[in-house]
Amino acid sequence: METINTIEAPVHYNPNQLVTYKVIDNNETTYPTVKVVDLEWDLDNHRRRSNRLDEYSSKVTHLENRLSDYLEMDAEEIVSDICNIFGFNPTKEIEFEGTATFSGTISVPLSELSDFDINSVDFNVDITSWSHDVDVDSIEVDDVRSL
Repeated sequence: METINTIEAPVHYNPNQLVTYKVIDNNETTYPTVKVVDLEWDLDNHRRRSNRLDEYSSKVTHLENRLSDYLEMDAEEIVSDICNIFGFNPTKEIEFEGTATFSGTISVPLSELSDFDINSVDFNVDITSWSHDVDVDSIEVDDVRSL
C-alpha cells in the first residue's frame, strides 16, 4: 500500500498578509512592506540563483584546477574538456545536398483524364531527420513524369 505524505499549510497561514522587514543596502536601512506571497517568491528566486551560482563556482574552480594540465594538451582537447566541465554540447553546421526519388499514385477522375498533366500537380515534399537537428533550406521538385 502506498502512503502519500502531504504538507498542509497551517490554519493561520495567510499568503496575502502584509509583512514589514528590514533591508540594509549600502549602509542604508529601509523597511519595505510586502505581501507574504511576494516575499516567498523573492526567497525562492534567491535560492535558485544561489544554487546556480554555487554550481558555476564549482565549475570555475574545476576549470582553474585544470589550467596547468592545459599546457600539455592541444586546442581540441582543451575545448572538449571545457565543454565537458560546463556541460556544453557545441555543434558545427555542415551543409549538405542530396537527391531524392519518390513514386506514388494519383487518382484522377475519368472526366478529367484527357486534360490531365502530371506537371500541373503541386507536389509538397518534406524532408526530416529523427536522429539530428536538420534544417532544410530549400526543396525543389524536378522532373515528375507519368509512368
